[in-house]
Amino acid sequence: MQITAISLTVLSPQPLDSARFYTQHFGFTPSLELDWFVSLQHPAHPALHLDLLRQGHAAAGQHLQGQQTTGVMLALVTEDVTAEAQRLTRAGLPLLMPVTEEPWGQKRFQVQGPDGVVVELLEFTTPDPAWLAQQAENAAAVP
Repeated sequence: MQITAISLTVLSPQPLDSARFYTQHFGFTPSLELDWFVSLQHPAHPALHLDLLRQGHAAAGQHLQGQQTTGVMLALVTEDVTAEAQRLTRAGLPLLMPVTEEPWGQKRFQVQGPDGVVVELLEFTTPDPAWLAQQAENAAAVP
């Protein structure tokens, strides 16, 4: 199988509102925009699509009827998480999780879209050597 593109489809109560969130705050652009479906792409990653489908629409198929999107996190890697957190805070978005430095080598924060998707912005950092050593010890202790 040769995959030519990858798409994540989010069930949204208001696809046009969700699309505005992703275009305004994260630079996505619509490639198709209907009242019940919006396909977004990011200029830096044209083979990746973020599709927004109205909850309950027949296009979701019978299995997803009556469901909503839950438990989804969209991670966006950036070079300066602190600057992005400040920019989004100035734009009025509340942070679900403040900027946090993780010992495994990430600096990250989270916001939430109007469709319920948690958007995590992260940058890669140097992992804490003590944390890495502890992980190695833990792995060696597992039979």
